[in-house]
Amino acid sequence: MKTDPETFISANTDIMPLPHVPEIRLHLASEAHDLWLKTEEELEEIGLPPPVWAFAW
Repeated sequence: MKTDPETFISANTDIMPLPHVPEIRLHLASEAHDLWLKTEEELEEIGLPPPVWAFAW
């Protein structure tokens, strides 16, 4: 079952300031490992590789 992108992002991220630039706030995974696994699982179901570019390392 495909998850709505907005629902997925809201459920798996928090809006947080960036270190050294607190005026910039991003949706960041509070538990990056769990989010990565969920993303991989959903993409694997439709045959796509994980979006390495979509994660701030």
